Amino acid sequence: MLKCSVRALRLLLGACLLTTAALAADYPAKPITIIVPYPPGGSSDIQARLVAKGLAERLGQPVLVDNRPGAGGRIGVSLAARAVPDGYTLLFGSLSPFAIEPVVRGNVGYDPQRDFVPISMLVEMPFLLVVSSSFPAKSLQELIALGRKQPDGLSYASWGAGSAGHVLMEMLKHSAQIEAVHVPYKGEAPAILEILGGRVSMMFVTTVAAMPHIQSGKLRPLAITGAARLAMLPAVPTMAESGFGGIDLQLWSSIVAPAKSPPEIVARLEKEIGVVLRSPEFVRFAQSQGAVPLPSSGKEVAQRIRTDSDAVRRLVTAARLKIDD
Repeated sequence: MLKCSVRALRLLLGACLLTTAALAADYPAKPITIIVPYPPGGSSDIQARLVAKGLAERLGQPVLVDNRPGAGGRIGVSLAARAVPDGYTLLFGSLSPFAIEPVVRGNVGYDPQRDFVPISMLVEMPFLLVVSSSFPAKSLQELIALGRKQPDGLSYASWGAGSAGHVLMEMLKHSAQIEAVHVPYKGEAPAILEILGGRVSMMFVTTVAAMPHIQSGKLRPLAITGAARLAMLPAVPTMAESGFGGIDLQLWSSIVAPAKSPPEIVARLEKEIGVVLRSPEFVRFAQSQGAVPLPSSGKEVAQRIRTDSDAVRRLVTAARLKIDD
């Protein structure tokens, strides 16, 4: 009886492997969907649509973008986590829902490392610390001095509690030992308007949202996250150059699939996405956003999620950060 059971199990496993191999060999046999947990029209949506266009050309099947915004990205990510792991549902993953939200909120309805298999990074772009051009501080050092001189005089905007802008500013507050009141908004655009109007002192913002106002002279950049200065803003020092090397979170994006997706399909997608990211069209788009294309392996994506999650976790512990919706 035992020998029979073992033999039956081996036959079943063999059949499963053959089925998986057959599916991978025929992939893709129908349209693929990329879930984007953000509204249409933004940088994330444009990135995903460029990747979808390139993949469709290379794979010979339509690749559709399905925008599922809400709750800081958690709605779309949770939906993708429950999708069938067959390679036909992918997810646009990024910093906040993968490395910030699960740490600062705890139970978000998914586990980035358990529920997904990473495929490739897409781009990386820095955050800018900005103030209004009429704000008295001309540098990060002057901002810190002002904060220490007027402990109740500073405030900062973000695009929501638990967002990257919120966490980065809490990192700066903790490192510089200054105080500033958090004023959350429902997006970068309304937050920037409050900075321009002088109603809020400062904020960390993406290069995409900040550049038009910097070019018009209405916003003043004080520092930038990441290891290097930005080519389009060569005079703006990095946070490390300004004395705050531990504050280096950057906005990144990736493509991931539901856990247990066939390895052969994941490997195929990693290869094809790499080709798309190296295309002149995608490189031009990334450069226009102040971003760098990052074709990479799934292992590199997983490592980035762990690294950034650990950095946020250290802040939460050290500063006793609490997120109140």
